Amino acid sequence: MKKLILILTAVIVVSSCEYSGNHKYVIYDNRGITYECDFYNKTGDGCIMFNEPSEDNTPGTPTILCGNYSIRKMK
Repeated sequence: MKKLILILTAVIVVSSCEYSGNHKYVIYDNRGITYECDFYNKTGDGCIMFNEPSEDNTPGTPTILCGNYSIRKMK
């Protein structure tokens, strides 16, 4: 049972780190969720705002992320 849990955890972690390579930044939150974007804006209260692009090349969904996060520049 421990091996099954370990394998499932490893699969989830590996799949959550997937990067499509089409965007300038990848943002990682404290829950391990990744977001891709081409720009972001820092707010005065320590949060960031960005649009997470949709697959049909529309501006995407506005997202605000507060708390612990890290930003990685890809291009």
